[in-house]
Amino acid sequence: MANQTNPPATAANPTPREMARALLVASAIGIPVSLAALGLLGASNWLTTFLWTDLPNNAGFSGSVWWWVLLVPTVGGLLAGLVVRHMPGKGGHEPINGFSPAPVLPSAIVGVVLAALATLAFGAVLGPEAPLIALGSALGLWFARIFKMTGRLAPLAGAAGTFASIGALFGNPLLAAFLLLEVLGMAATTAPLAAVVVPGMLASALGYLVFVGVDNWTGLHVEGFTQVKLPDYPTVRLGDLGWAIVIGLVMALLVAAVRRIGTQVHARYTARPTLLAPLAGLVVGILAVAFGQITGQAPGLILFSGETDTNTVVSQTAAWGIWTLILLLVLKALAYAVSLASAFRGGPVFPALFLGVVGGMLFTELPGHLGSTPAVVAGMAAACAAMLRLPLSAVMLAVFLTGSAGVETTSIALFAAVFGFVGTVVIDKRLAARNTAAQEADEVRTAEAPPTAPATA
Repeated sequence: MANQTNPPATAANPTPREMARALLVASAIGIPVSLAALGLLGASNWLTTFLWTDLPNNAGFSGSVWWWVLLVPTVGGLLAGLVVRHMPGKGGHEPINGFSPAPVLPSAIVGVVLAALATLAFGAVLGPEAPLIALGSALGLWFARIFKMTGRLAPLAGAAGTFASIGALFGNPLLAAFLLLEVLGMAATTAPLAAVVVPGMLASALGYLVFVGVDNWTGLHVEGFTQVKLPDYPTVRLGDLGWAIVIGLVMALLVAAVRRIGTQVHARYTARPTLLAPLAGLVVGILAVAFGQITGQAPGLILFSGETDTNTVVSQTAAWGIWTLILLLVLKALAYAVSLASAFRGGPVFPALFLGVVGGMLFTELPGHLGSTPAVVAGMAAACAAMLRLPLSAVMLAVFLTGSAGVETTSIALFAAVFGFVGTVVIDKRLAARNTAAQEADEVRTAEAPPTAPATA
């Protein structure tokens, strides 16, 4: 799953007057776009609670009962498929293609919201960051129309909306800005990055006030990624750097398997989307039920993007044992691959972080006395670098989302991200070469095959 590199339609070298106007518009849209993003996250959280707690409890059964775990994701796949097939914009960017900086038109706003709710609340293994990026882009372009920003100014408003919408998701708008900056840099945008980033930073700064408050107003709360609680790590051990390399390469292999399965599933989904959209949700539910039945743990550990379960994994690893961790890693990865490849619309960041946490804790169960702090930080950095192809953002996410313990393990995060990124690039090149060789062999066999004789009566 290569990171998509379609550049946004920004124009080069805006004049100082145009930049001033872009900054004014960014100031105007920062707070409204952040409120819209907060509304989407709040609606997703409310619907999740309603579907998995309130509705089952009121009906007299548990939300973790096997048939309900099968039903809800299946319905979510059906709804997402209907949105993708019939709504403008197809619900936003396909997650199998990775992050895309391509603009999303205002006509797609309703579809983006509906597809996101059908994904996030119904149990698919995708995060909210991609729908927020799409929503921010569409709202930014909508405000550009209101303020009559045409031509090369309109994409600047779209980029500002993107920054504002995702600025508070990770609990730090600088993390989101860094992520988007690396996405834009990888996409080789046609405009100077400063022309895109500066209005976005202003919009994000103002929008973030919605969440942290100003003066006597305390702001509005939103649930994002739960910071992983890890023991302090006073000094880097040489052996832990070696483990970081191993974890990076293992995460590269795992992510390569996720992408390969996802690509194959996506090819079949594209051929028969009406049938396979709900079937993808059913498969996610089956994987969750299987995990619950085999291990006795909550099937919800397989469902959703996993950001609220990271501390559960860290704290329960000793009680679970290595086989529960292995099963959780494998089944979550399979559910992730299916969710990426179907009609669901969400982001790849949070599930990759969760897989990194599980993979890291798995290494603590092996001989070698690897502590949970370097293991988890290395796993998060490596998994994100391999999945997103954004190694710098992967390190930033792993470090900042693990608090002071993460800062102490920055070198380990860098080691793991480098080898996770390089490993996945090498694997992809080898797979591409193998596919090319197979295609050439098929062409040779076709050319050498004798012509088929015409049928006779």
